[in-house]
Amino acid sequence: MEAHHTPHEPVHEEIRFQEPRSDINDISSVAGNHPIHTVRSLSVDRRPSQDIQRRPSMVAAGISSTLPGHNVIGPGHRTQGPQIQYILVTPDMLEQMQHGQTLPSHTVWPGTAGQITPGQTTAHPTPKNSSLPVHKPSSVEHFEHHPEMEMEQADIRIPANPIARLRHKYKDYIGEFIGTMVLILFGNGVNCQAVLSGWTQGQYLSISFGWGIGVMFGVYVCGGVSGGHINPAVTIALAAFRGFPWRKVPGYFLAQTLGACVGSCLVQGNYHALLNKFEGGYNVRTFGLETSTGALFFTNTQPYMTNIGAFFSEVLATAVLMGLILCLSDQNNNPIPNGMNGLVLLWLIVGIGAALGTETAYCLNPARDLGPRIACAMFGYPKVIWTYRNCYWIYTPIIATILGSLIGAFSYDLFIFSGEESPINQPWRKEKREKSGVTHV
Repeated sequence: MEAHHTPHEPVHEEIRFQEPRSDINDISSVAGNHPIHTVRSLSVDRRPSQDIQRRPSMVAAGISSTLPGHNVIGPGHRTQGPQIQYILVTPDMLEQMQHGQTLPSHTVWPGTAGQITPGQTTAHPTPKNSSLPVHKPSSVEHFEHHPEMEMEQADIRIPANPIARLRHKYKDYIGEFIGTMVLILFGNGVNCQAVLSGWTQGQYLSISFGWGIGVMFGVYVCGGVSGGHINPAVTIALAAFRGFPWRKVPGYFLAQTLGACVGSCLVQGNYHALLNKFEGGYNVRTFGLETSTGALFFTNTQPYMTNIGAFFSEVLATAVLMGLILCLSDQNNNPIPNGMNGLVLLWLIVGIGAALGTETAYCLNPARDLGPRIACAMFGYPKVIWTYRNCYWIYTPIIATILGSLIGAFSYDLFIFSGEESPINQPWRKEKREKSGVTHV
């Protein structure tokens, strides 16, 4: 139930001066477009190597630089190709930036880094900057951040013990396992507390909030590690429409289902005594009766619903979920601010529960039903949980939710999304043959 994290990371070069300046430590908020994120002054008598620290690759919102002959560097973009780029910034240019003046990009190509002196041919000789005046001598130090090398660097920094290596190797799947387990802990937990207390410690609205909070914290737990899908339907839709690797889909599905199963087992163990009291006997577990508790863990439909009606209800609710997830993660629309994705998803789940939840308990997630259903079978619930309504658990919680997520993603991309990663926006085969070599928009 989470928007896919953008796979591209921003790029920046950090330039540091050895010439004394004022207290300018961060000019990222200076008005106007400029080609750097941070500039830090160093005293003349300090060696540059004493103050060099590799910083996270962050670019302030709205800052980008167009380098002659190269791609735009800025939020959501990365350079293509192995060339190394240096950006020359002098103290005079800093003063102009403070006054909001727009400056051209000065590119210094690989060569000697250090003293930039008159007569030194370090500026790239393009028509735009070949006639630029030589700035007064400044000692410039540089280092670059290459996002395509991040994984290699991360591999080198892995702690040298088996647990850390195993965690790093399977971090995506472990993240989805933990995130989905957190989702079910809150979701199944709020169901049990509200119903088993005779609705004295919860109402339908509190159930919606409980599930929404479960989604929020599930996303926060693993969003930075695995993308925070915590839902096989979301994973499949992202693979179909956003380039998520299909080879990872089975592993994600398994991890999410196991996480949901473990989360439900924990909730059943926690409420074991209250479940016994509600069912009317020690370890009595039933389904379909007035005192049954199976529906607290997995989904079923209201008695007045037909099988087709239940199927359509889940398709509709999951399509709304997936379409809005893609909307909220669309960088060309109204994307969620950093760190706010879980909170926004909380309200999305509460809204779906309030508007579309009563008929089928708004499953929205195959793992949310299948994992707890397996846990219930382990805890002694009858076999009817699998045969109910001609295997309801297959065609509504699984097939309908996956179909709904695909319909939601397709609808959003068809009418609104313009990114190239969607197959809907790719050139058709005939156009590929007729316009070979032409960039398609």
